[in-house]
Amino acid sequence: MKPYPKSLSATAMASVILTSVCARTGSAAQCNTCHPDMYAKWSASVHADTQADVASELSQSDLGMTPAGVIQTEDCVACHAPTAVQVNGGMMQGNAGMMTDSQALGYFFTTTDGQFSGSTAATNTTLWPHVACTACHAVPTNHVSTPDAGLPSLASFDSRTGTYVSMTNASQLCGQCHGNLRFADTDHQIYNAWTTAAHGNTQATVAGELSDSDVGLTPAGVVSQVENCVACHAPTAVLANGGMNEAQALDYFFTTTNGQFATNTTPTHSAEWPNVACIACHDPHDPGGLSYFNSTTMAYQRMTNSMQLCGQCHGTLRFGDLSKVCDVSFNIVSGIGGMGVTNQQTMPGVLCTDCHMYSTDVDGSNSKNFHGHSWAITVQDPDGTSTTSCTHCHGAIDTLTANAIIDTWKSEFQSLDATASANVAQAAAALQGAQNTNWFASLQEAQYNLALAEADGSGGFHNHKYAMALLNDANTKVLALPILTAAVQGTNVVISWTAAGLLQSAGSLAGPWQDMTNATSPLTLHPATQIQQQFYRLRP
Repeated sequence: MKPYPKSLSATAMASVILTSVCARTGSAAQCNTCHPDMYAKWSASVHADTQADVASELSQSDLGMTPAGVIQTEDCVACHAPTAVQVNGGMMQGNAGMMTDSQALGYFFTTTDGQFSGSTAATNTTLWPHVACTACHAVPTNHVSTPDAGLPSLASFDSRTGTYVSMTNASQLCGQCHGNLRFADTDHQIYNAWTTAAHGNTQATVAGELSDSDVGLTPAGVVSQVENCVACHAPTAVLANGGMNEAQALDYFFTTTNGQFATNTTPTHSAEWPNVACIACHDPHDPGGLSYFNSTTMAYQRMTNSMQLCGQCHGTLRFGDLSKVCDVSFNIVSGIGGMGVTNQQTMPGVLCTDCHMYSTDVDGSNSKNFHGHSWAITVQDPDGTSTTSCTHCHGAIDTLTANAIIDTWKSEFQSLDATASANVAQAAAALQGAQNTNWFASLQEAQYNLALAEADGSGGFHNHKYAMALLNDANTKVLALPILTAAVQGTNVVISWTAAGLLQSAGSLAGPWQDMTNATSPLTLHPATQIQQQFYRLRP
């Protein structure tokens, strides 16, 4: 395993900006003076506790290696504490202004005869900076004296060159160490997996929705009347362009015609569109925990688990109303929300991430390298093998069997969905103009349960039993309504009806109406043989 080889990537050698006085002489504790809330979160986070991890790796995996040898294969300093090279006066062996990465490794971890051993431990711990504030922020020299004029910029400190590399967005910054943007052949591939996943490619999806379903609406109208696209497809978009609200973000990132979305609406300012960025689900000052960035309040909400986090957008936890969301996977998995349908949870205690972010412990596999950030149940490897999360709990099946079961469930759902959709649509058309409130109540429940089932992002795989129960309930409700339909077949007319209604006929709409006690559905009529016109209706 060699996550951080020495070779530089093209991205890491991009534009270089100011190296600040704060970065050279200060510490994260100094930031605490003016930023106590951020510092408090950082100091309790994984980014503020990195030395023990490095010591463990050195004492177990790097036995017999010198600091220089370790850096050649795995540059621990570059990502676990990049500003460590500026400690100890930053002046060793004539390297002006800083230590080398290997010198820093030798300074902060004990060796035996110049080599790491089983007894290697952390040392000079009070000076180890961890992933400090200035590892990700380039702080101008006038930041303390004139904060408004000297604002820090988003940048990654490169320990090998002692310079900052400017970042376009937060995900690119994370990708320096949690991806291959800095070290091309690293096996830390979280960023890379994200760029190919749906979460990393959301702007085209939003543009398609705006140009199809929201034609004629203003950005403010879409946010207030339809659904808040920005809140879930790119919540941190409100931080772009100097900061804006969600309607302004829609207007900034998508074209309009006379202030309204049109069929030719397309994405714009795409380089600034963040997608569902790393910092949409992780507070950058406490990245080890799960937090939801609320684009309305521009504040983070700490989540208790992945179900709560995912349910903000893949469910009704954020907006509450089914009509305001695109995906209700959380509701379906939880087995809740149906009207007149018993709550039913198939796998209590199983979280979204157990299936969609499962990571194996097999070194070199994409499942481990991606660390769940493809969100795929089955993760393919270049050699043709794959890892399927289902098999982690269901050891008696393999990947092919698991996927076959999933496909079967989806097929069953699609078949019943087609039937229920047709029957609900037929009932809605037939009840136009009817006055019976009970009929409409049943129809509305059927429509709601159908919409709930269809809004599940898995297509019937999530909690299959509950999804099918919703469709069956919708179908049963509309079939119980007294719906009468007629269709021409050649020279004949075929009358069909649902439920237990009794067919009646009359020579005029005014009646009198006669019960056709022997009639059964479907009933074929022969208009050419009838002496007079006839009207038909159902009665309960």
